[in-house]
Amino acid sequence: MSVSKERVLYTSRLGRLNLTEGLDGAEADAKLEEFARRMDEIVGYMDILQEADTTGIEPMFSPMSLAAPPRPDEVLQEYGREEVMAGAPEQSDGFFVVPRVL
Repeated sequence: MSVSKERVLYTSRLGRLNLTEGLDGAEADAKLEEFARRMDEIVGYMDILQEADTTGIEPMFSPMSLAAPPRPDEVLQEYGREEVMAGAPEQSDGFFVVPRVL
């Protein structure tokens, strides 16, 4: 499978990436060709993995065969309000002051 420049542009738009920002036509074209070549190599590696014989191997969601033991649910107060607020760059009435986000 060969990855085209159009596929590179489509994929970059999905990721909201501008791969050719500030480049003229020839430079942008060369950069897209390079990305297409690299993406093609990555897809080629996936084709190699498809050739592996996985007959009789159960699918798994984790490489760990044993589940982690549950941790007891204990309330711990490791830091007091004064200790936490001491590291705040700005505070008001015992609360953090942060920039407004709209």
